[in-house]
Amino acid sequence: MEPIENDKPSPGLFLLMTAVYFASYFGLKYGVFGGAMPWYFNLVLIVVCLGLALWLRNRGK
Repeated sequence: MEPIENDKPSPGLFLLMTAVYFASYFGLKYGVFGGAMPWYFNLVLIVVCLGLALWLRNRGK
């Protein structure tokens, strides 16, 4: 058996980051752009959310 890795994010943090991404996506798409959001905005949003997740992971160490 392998030891438990403590550097993995908790399920709660994963769900929180997923909720932040989808809330941002749908808020921008339907709230700001009226349903016609350019594809590159979604790419930027994914990169920002991944960067935030990595920053939070490194900050917790």
